[in-house]
Amino acid sequence: MAERYLTAQEVADLLKIKKNTVYDMIKKGSLRAVKVGKQFRVAESNVRAVLGQGAPAGYQPPAGGERFVVCGQDALLDLLCGSANTALGEPFFFRSHMGSYNGLHAMYQGQADAATAHLWDMETDTYNLPFIPKLLPGERVAVFHLVGRAVGIYVAAGNPKGIVQIEDFARPDVTMVSREKGSGIRVLADSLFARAGIAPRAVHGYETVAGSHLAAAACVAGGQADCALGNQKAALQTPAVDFLPLRVEQYDLVLRQDDLERPQVGTLLGVLRSPEFRAALDALGGYDTRDLGKQLR
Repeated sequence: MAERYLTAQEVADLLKIKKNTVYDMIKKGSLRAVKVGKQFRVAESNVRAVLGQGAPAGYQPPAGGERFVVCGQDALLDLLCGSANTALGEPFFFRSHMGSYNGLHAMYQGQADAATAHLWDMETDTYNLPFIPKLLPGERVAVFHLVGRAVGIYVAAGNPKGIVQIEDFARPDVTMVSREKGSGIRVLADSLFARAGIAPRAVHGYETVAGSHLAAAACVAGGQADCALGNQKAALQTPAVDFLPLRVEQYDLVLRQDDLERPQVGTLLGVLRSPEFRAALDALGGYDTRDLGKQLR
């Protein structure tokens, strides 16, 4: 089937965001596009990738070429991997859009080289480190902090259902949309439900899945759901959605210890810790970069 190419306005309508946000995503590299004359066109497969429904066209390297696969869904990874590849002068780092749990599992299975995670451990009220021995048993890994991100509840503009806390998700007049199993937000939602004594399958819409933060926000904006959990950044890109903050999550990068000796990985970490990369993330907004690049393990 031939690839279908969309205008910026068609992408905006599909994602339920502003047209200017589409141009901003193209400029920052989080949405791949081609220029036809003076206009941008976006492959429908690339829009599906943003919605978490498939890998973007062109993300696979040439057959036989060495590659280092980094799992994660945040757009900052496009900037990090792209900057490292530019410094290396060749494509070496490639993205997989697997979420936290699945990305770490892919590392353990040898299907990925690195993974990002934002997995909240309810028992310790900490992120990521408690999951390492469970998902990567026996592996020697290093963990580097990326950013802090505000996460909370998406509701329709004006909050017509008066949703203010996780317990409201269980109300009979409220419908939610979930994230996919293995994502950090799904782990957070399930943990918050458990702490509140809520049976997830009794929550209307719990079985409905959106494949990304932006897709979840779009469902709320379009009226398919009354609420969802996600990060603040996607809410800011969706004018018809209000954001109710719950906590600041920790977003970290997990690498194998042995890979730290590879010069390409050294280049990646150099980019991560550079003032230029910090300035770029600060300019994007929505990130707490105070401990960017700090080794946690």
